[in-house]
Amino acid sequence: MNKERIIGILNEAIEREIGAIFQYMGQHYRFPKDKHPIIREIMERIAVQEMKHAEKFSKRVIELGGRESTNTGKVIWAEDFVRMLEAVEDEAIEMYQRHIKICEEEGDEKTKALYEEILKDEIEHKKIFNLLKGVLEVEGK
Repeated sequence: MNKERIIGILNEAIEREIGAIFQYMGQHYRFPKDKHPIIREIMERIAVQEMKHAEKFSKRVIELGGRESTNTGKVIWAEDFVRMLEAVEDEAIEMYQRHIKICEEEGDEKTKALYEEILKDEIEHKKIFNLLKGVLEVEGK
């Protein structure tokens, strides 16, 4: 197994998760408290999940003898709230699927299992954002 290659993809994932945390907490703060308290709560909870993902990836980097990244991944701001969030999750899903293949190539079953676990959460986040999209469309937002 090429540890440096695995550490590299794990750090890429950590940076993506840190970017998502900023993105989701930013949305949490921007939604009006009186109009969308549930959406605000959902955004905060998903941000916390992303923090846990970053922690898991970081712990794996350390297990492999590497140093975890503290850089921030891309943060996307756009007028279309749901489309923006879907883009973030689409990017994560695509990245993690690619990283799973790299883990397979390198024979790293432990990191692969970690990615598969987190990938399930990212797919769930996308489903939640699709539901939010429906709510906002009904409200005419």
